[in-house]
Amino acid sequence: MMYALREALKMLAEEGLENVFRRHSYLAGGTRAAVMQGWKLNLCATAPKWYSDTVTAVMAPAGVDAAGVIARAYQRYNLSLGAGLSKVAGKLFRIGHLGDLNELMLLGAIAGSEMAMLDVGINIEPGSGVAAAQSFWRKN
Repeated sequence: MMYALREALKMLAEEGLENVFRRHSYLAGGTRAAVMQGWKLNLCATAPKWYSDTVTAVMAPAGVDAAGVIARAYQRYNLSLGAGLSKVAGKLFRIGHLGDLNELMLLGAIAGSEMAMLDVGINIEPGSGVAAAQSFWRKN
């Protein structure tokens, strides 16, 4: 554990803490674009002041149990999505974008989320989230 801690601190120092914060914000922006512009779904955060650069909480459409999206993503695509807790349990799933991550890695999570949503019957345009995230990242 100490070795891992040293390596993590070394990676942070090499990239620079401000650069890490910028990268996480940049990745989060692409993920939010996938959700809102691509999939036309809502975020749990109802205003930009509540947005997180660590995780994006995606509201499932009315009548859809988000736990089904999470289960399908894991069982079929080996993708771990976070669940909603307490009052939002079953109403949302979370896509994490924190840590040693880049656009290509996150596109895999966005594509896997799309496939899982389509599999459980959520009406989104295939590839729309991936395209929206790419568009955001290519402009920024």
